[in-house]
Amino acid sequence: MNSDSIPSNAKSPGQGFESDPRWLLVQRIAASRGFLNSPRLSALLLHVCRQALLGNESSLNERSIGETVFQRSSGYDPQVDNIVRSHASRLRFRLREYFTIEGALDPWRVNIPRGSYVPSFEKVEPEPAAMTPLPSELDAALVEPDSPVTPKPSRHRLSRTWGLLFVFAAGAIAAAAILSFPKFHSFLQQTPSHKLWSQLFRSDRDTIIVPADSSLVIARLMVGHSIRLPEYAGGAYRQAPDCNKPCDLAMVHTVEELRYTSLSDLEFAVSVGRVPEAIANRTVIRFARDLEIKDLKESNLILAGSQEADPWLSVIAGQMNFVLHDHDDPIGALRVENKKPRAGEKSEYPYDPHDPQNRGLATIAFLPNLSGTGNMLVVQGFTLAGTQAAAEFVTNRENFDRYFQSYAGPASALPHFEILLATMDVNGMASRPIVLACHTSP
Repeated sequence: MNSDSIPSNAKSPGQGFESDPRWLLVQRIAASRGFLNSPRLSALLLHVCRQALLGNESSLNERSIGETVFQRSSGYDPQVDNIVRSHASRLRFRLREYFTIEGALDPWRVNIPRGSYVPSFEKVEPEPAAMTPLPSELDAALVEPDSPVTPKPSRHRLSRTWGLLFVFAAGAIAAAAILSFPKFHSFLQQTPSHKLWSQLFRSDRDTIIVPADSSLVIARLMVGHSIRLPEYAGGAYRQAPDCNKPCDLAMVHTVEELRYTSLSDLEFAVSVGRVPEAIANRTVIRFARDLEIKDLKESNLILAGSQEADPWLSVIAGQMNFVLHDHDDPIGALRVENKKPRAGEKSEYPYDPHDPQNRGLATIAFLPNLSGTGNMLVVQGFTLAGTQAAAEFVTNRENFDRYFQSYAGPASALPHFEILLATMDVNGMASRPIVLACHTSP
């Protein structure tokens, strides 16, 4: 490989920048399958590469990227909010993945070295063995044997020519297979994340993605009590609102009729729906109030939010080891119960909504569905940022594979599991979570 350094003099976008082969490469990557479902990674890639190609490498530091790409406030603390570092790590992984599959034949490479946000570009020189054979050799191999104008090639030349043709044919078939089937590489690697999503997306049943019902949370604040599943599933709570404190019944009715959900839940739904293992014609997004008990028995499910925002979680809670207890808990304390604590674990993890450090708790549960014929994934937290942290943990393939690396390879099945996370809210957004406990089931 020959390294092409970024020119020190900045290029103007009107002076050939848009036709620069390195910028064209970056645009191809941003439009590739692996980046289409990650708009933040695409934005990060385009920003750092544009600035580097324009000669503005000095502006590529963590704080400026956080403010420009991730809309962080001026002067935010990158030591507390590590969104740039976490996305840069994911970006490096996606770039390696791109050049292994879709960009394997691209004459250029781009890399973002660890410890830096300045990309480096390299031009790949073709290997000598991959050079096209001389036209005379191909002509000699393909000409009709009874042609009077063609000398008879030697046996050595024929064997060499057919050998080259075989190599080219095999290479073309292999390249076509890899480029035509994006799942091929993941299938061979048998990564834990591939196993997870392959069990959640199957051709023999629907996968239902269920964002939280945020309008239900607003209604609870207005009426002074939570809505339990019998009233929620049948719609009775919307027919006759019941207030435990003075409230405007007409406004409560209006709110309960709305179908509000959070942006973080929608981002999670979009990310999940675009994983390579997803099956488009068997994937649906359904609002929580439209679920039925048969869905929890017959389908695979992916649910986001707490029991306050999705009463259906009360049906699943009996299967969980880590259980979130909300405002209606008889004890009256917000906490995560650990039903079967192991060595070094607590039986309860309290949550303080007034914690000045904005620390939170969230859980991820990969469980069988109610009939045991399918699977479900539940991500929930006491806050939107907590749920977001859990969602990002399970959809970050690099981090997920690293955590469950003992289950990589074709000989190891990914078991059902539950994870308890400690989170931190930074300006309403989630920072990198810390795993407090993890339980797996045979």
